[in-house]
This record gives sequence, structure tokens and C-alpha cells, in this order.
Amino acid sequence: MVIATRPDTHADGESEEPLTGRPIRPEHYLGRSVKVVGPQESPDPHDDPHAKNRRGELGKTVQNYYFNRFLKDPLNRMGHNVANNDWRNVLGAVLSRGQRGTTNEAKVAVPDPVAMTKHIKKVAETFGFAQAGIAQTLPEFVYKGGARRTEDEHMITARTNETPESITEKYPYAIAVSWAWDDELVRAHRHPIGDANYHFNGLKADVAQNNLAGYIRELGYAAIQGAINPMPMMLAAGVGELGRNGMIITEKNGARHHPRVILTNMPLVTDKPIDMGVSDFCNICKKCAVACPTNSIKHDEKMVINGIEKWAINWKTCYSIRPHMIDFWQNCFTCVAVCPWTKPNVWWRTATVQMLKHTPVALRKLPIKALIKIDDIGWGILPRRRVKFLGYDTGREEAQGGCTIADCSCRKDDEPISEIGMYMPLKENARRFHKN
Repeated sequence: MVIATRPDTHADGESEEPLTGRPIRPEHYLGRSVKVVGPQESPDPHDDPHAKNRRGELGKTVQNYYFNRFLKDPLNRMGHNVANNDWRNVLGAVLSRGQRGTTNEAKVAVPDPVAMTKHIKKVAETFGFAQAGIAQTLPEFVYKGGARRTEDEHMITARTNETPESITEKYPYAIAVSWAWDDELVRAHRHPIGDANYHFNGLKADVAQNNLAGYIRELGYAAIQGAINPMPMMLAAGVGELGRNGMIITEKNGARHHPRVILTNMPLVTDKPIDMGVSDFCNICKKCAVACPTNSIKHDEKMVINGIEKWAINWKTCYSIRPHMIDFWQNCFTCVAVCPWTKPNVWWRTATVQMLKHTPVALRKLPIKALIKIDDIGWGILPRRRVKFLGYDTGREEAQGGCTIADCSCRKDDEPISEIGMYMPLKENARRFHKN
């Protein structure tokens, strides 16, 4: 990686932020949850799990599921471009086929990048994002060939053959935003309610992201979407830290959120990576690894991938079980539902998180163990609470008419005996599913 330097670097290693032009990148640091141990190669958008599956590299069973699945649940069909009767019925499919707007030639002057940064964050919040942070665009995380665009991404972006370095030069700032999922519905893991919660919040996040990018262009500055790996930029922007489940953990919403990143040339002021104790917490907790029905989350230490030491899930086993579960659910989310960070901000969670932020690393073990114990008592080792949504009811089996398909019978008001949800049990090593 190339580290830029300049003579006006402060004694603590920080560099002054220029008002215009490409920012000077300080020593590379993404927080304590990951560690840069070597150079990184820019990711190839054609090598992500979805792209590999489209080419059949994960086996015929999963490839057939990807292209030919048709969900029996009509509500969840609205979250997929390829799982419905007609893609034109789906907002995301229509949105992704739209055209990106042009940049206004009448550029609004930005004499104070600090004020503009506060304004952009406020606009992001107004559009519905739970959190926003600013980072310097890091070329080692810009996709090769520029922005990617597939039928899975409901955002207006554009292809480009520019190099990661040239894209970084043109768009030196990254706006990292987080769209929170519904707190109640996220508890319905391995269930159509959880699927709907995930997909519809993803659609809302994409609409809001397009609006934010469009607003930046209306101000006279360039903005592109889908051009960079969002995970490291969320870390660099201080939005959260990387958890054992491979997701960005935010202070307020845990892992229940969609990350989105917009690259721009608007003069902004960058934030810093944060330390709120996620790495120390995940070292002890391991609830997601224990609960994972496909054993895709590692119990042991971090591993080095592309020059970064981090936790990483086995995405092949996580992905490959989907066609076998299509009649029940599409996305698992057990690792999200079980995570103590993802639970509501009740007083004991809030107090522990604040304590972790202000406690020296060597003394964090005690509050971490206390939070895990309270979480087990309050929410259960594996949350199974009953959730209701639009006539769907996790407390009723499909035979009773309420669990996996929206029909008239699921709208009855009769109450089951227990308030415990009837989530499909599953605890398998998904390597056996990873076959042709």
C-alpha cells in the first residue's frame, strides 16, 4: 500500500485536512477489531459469492436455486429480482435499471468542510440512515474495474474501467452510512418474517442511498455507489467494528443494519476508527459461533485474508444451505439475532457498552462476562420469542396457517398457548450441503 506523507504532519501522526483536493492518508489503521499485516489487493467484484454462484462455481444445486427459485410467499417475492412472477413488480429491480443523474455544473462552494460534513450527516439521518461516518477512500478496497452492478444490487451506479487509484483520485472521500433493521422483527431468524425485515430494509437503504448520492450531485459534486467494499470503509469511518460473525457491529444497533458507502469529491472532514470493545467481547462471547446452524462461524482465532487479520465466516457453507431451506426461509440471521450487541438498548446493555468504551482493555473481561450472562437470562441462549408481522406469526406452525405463507387463516386472532416462537430447528454441518 502507498502511504502519503506531508511536512505538516503532527507529532501524533495525524495530518491536517486540506480544504480541497485529495486528502493525505495517515498511517493505515482500521481499529482494533482488524489488523493490517500486509498489502491488500483490490477486490474483484466478479469473485464475490453471488458472482461465483452465477457462474456455477458453487455447484449446480445452488446455481439452480439462484436463477430459478420462486418463493411461495408473495411478500418475500417483493425483495428479490429473480424470485418472483415478474421483476417489474419489484421496486429494487426497477431502481437498479435506472440511470444515474448528472452532476450539477453550478457547484455550491464549501468554504468550511467541517460544517458541510455535519450537514451531510444530518441529511443522511433525515433520509432515514441510523448513522453516518466519513473516511478517506482507500484504493486497496476499491473494486477492480470500478463500480459493480448486478441484479442483486438495487442501486443506480455505473460501470467504469478506471483503476482503483484513479477512482480514489477522483473520489477521495467515502461516506459510510448504516440503515438499521426493525428491532422486533430481527428476532424472527430462520423465518419469513426475518426475510421480509432484511429485504425490505435493504430496499429502503438503497432508495435512501440513491437520494443521498443524488443530493450530492445536485450540490455540484460527483458521487458514485457500489465502487468499494463497504466493510473496511465502515471501520475507517468509525461507524462500527468487525464482529466474529463477519458483520459490522454498531454501538446502537449491533449487527442489525445494512452498510452502504458513497464515494465523492465533496470536501469533507474524516472520522476515525472507534474502539468500543467489540474485539474483546467477541473473543469471549462466541454465542454466534455456537448458535450458527451451519457451523460457518469460527470458534478459534482470527485469520489473515488479503493482508488483514480478522474474523471471517465460511461463506460457502453459509450460502450453500439456502436451496435446502427455501420452503421455510431464505436467510438465516441466527448470528444477528443471538448477538448481545443486537439486542434492544435496555439499561443494562447501554450501561455495559458505555462501560466497555471507557474501561482499559485489560479490565474489560468482567463487564463482558456480566453482559453475556444477563443476555442469556433475559433473551435466552438462542432467542425464540414469538413475533407477529402482517398476519404472520412465528408462534403458529404452517399447518395452523400462520408461519410461512400469507393466507386468510393466518390472520385469525386465536392465541397459541406459549409466547415462544416455533422456529425451524436446524443444527448441521453445512459441508454436506455443499455438493452438486
